[in-house]
Amino acid sequence: MRPAPMALTVVLQKVDATPRYCLYDLGAADTRVGRLKLYKASGDVEVVRLSAKDLPARPPFYLAQGVPRLHSYHDRDQYPDRDAWTA
Repeated sequence: MRPAPMALTVVLQKVDATPRYCLYDLGAADTRVGRLKLYKASGDVEVVRLSAKDLPARPPFYLAQGVPRLHSYHDRDQYPDRDAWTA
């Protein structure tokens, strides 16, 4: 029997905002995995930095969670200061 997959908390924390973009830290509850830039006009997301630290999951897991969430912010034209969910 295989163990059940662990659920991880994913967090986006806004660290900067300008009229052109918002900059978010992406990570777990207590670990920063990377920094993403969301361009407000287009909804494009740029990976600014990824961490090489020992993480609860690999960076692609966090990117697969965070990028669609950023796109949803753009679609609603709302850019929260902090967002967290379980994946």
